[in-house]
Amino acid sequence: MKFTLKISAIIFLLFSITGCWTLKEPDQLAFNLGDGWDIEENGHVLVTTQIAIPASSGGLEAGGGEKGKKGYQTMSASGISLYDSLHNLQKELSREMFVGHREVLLIGQKMAEHGIDSLLDEIVRNPKSELRSKVFIVKDGRAKDIFTSDPIFDPFTQISLTRQEEILHLRHTYFRDLLADYLSRGIQPLVPAISLSASSKPHYVGSAILNKNDHLKLVGFLDIQQSAYANWITERQDSFVYIFSVREKENNISVILKFLKSQIHAKMSGDDIQIHIQLTGKGSIVENNTDLDPTKAADLNTIEKELQKKLQKEVLKLISTVQDKYRTDIFGIGEKVHHQLPRQWRVHQDHWDRIFPRLQISISLNVRCDDPGQTNASMKY
Repeated sequence: MKFTLKISAIIFLLFSITGCWTLKEPDQLAFNLGDGWDIEENGHVLVTTQIAIPASSGGLEAGGGEKGKKGYQTMSASGISLYDSLHNLQKELSREMFVGHREVLLIGQKMAEHGIDSLLDEIVRNPKSELRSKVFIVKDGRAKDIFTSDPIFDPFTQISLTRQEEILHLRHTYFRDLLADYLSRGIQPLVPAISLSASSKPHYVGSAILNKNDHLKLVGFLDIQQSAYANWITERQDSFVYIFSVREKENNISVILKFLKSQIHAKMSGDDIQIHIQLTGKGSIVENNTDLDPTKAADLNTIEKELQKKLQKEVLKLISTVQDKYRTDIFGIGEKVHHQLPRQWRVHQDHWDRIFPRLQISISLNVRCDDPGQTNASMKY
């Protein structure tokens, strides 16, 4: 019996270390770098894919391909469902589509307005799908338009989009994050939005709000500044630029806000849930066109007070807009209520979408300008 077990173990190990029998060689695969979803007039799903064409002189990061030629091919196919579109796309390829390198997933505005919940099943169910793809909504356009535009510096569109987020200190929204928000009752999805500039280059324009209670339909957009406040509350952004005037009709001060932190506290006041949001951060002054000297304590105090006053007013305006206009909890307040007031959450979780717009939400800010910049003198003459 022991001898049989040993032989079985040896055979198992041999199979384990020679487990490459079912793998495909690189020249048998078409490397999918990004997918785009659009909806056609007849309701069919249009899938656009960017496929790498590496050459022996270059790899995926370098752009591959021969000198003067693109290192990728953009292809599209449509079908009655997402998998049908992908299957039709595969028919045009002599290599098997490989999604292990898929960096981005772009969703056109009309597709988002139609609702994308029915498209999630294929990605979750298909074992070949990539859950780490970064998700973007294309404002005022199609996903196909983004893939058919040429980035300025980078060899591939998905590298350009990824680096833009990194430069803006935005935390990537992966498909798995969208899925987690979709499956949670205490938060609504907020997805980065991109668009084509006047020169037909893709760039970040803010965020898109999706309503998972209505088939993950697009309900509206936040601009870049509003998105920065929303991301501050949800701790999905590490820094952003804020420009303000200390006194009315006076020149501006530009500050880079960093080390952004947020705390959301839920408590009961009688039968009502009250929410308090505490925001903290540190600022670096990078431009000062006023007559104030931030190296002087009194002037710095004036700057910081006005900075916090204006920020608080604008963040409260954003919260009011989201509650009154979009009526979707993109801040994850329901998640905090779930953890901090579990008894009340059990009562309200099934109709949180009706509770959130009526919540009493207050905020406090603590932002200090620790870095006055490299000069003490005013540049005004």
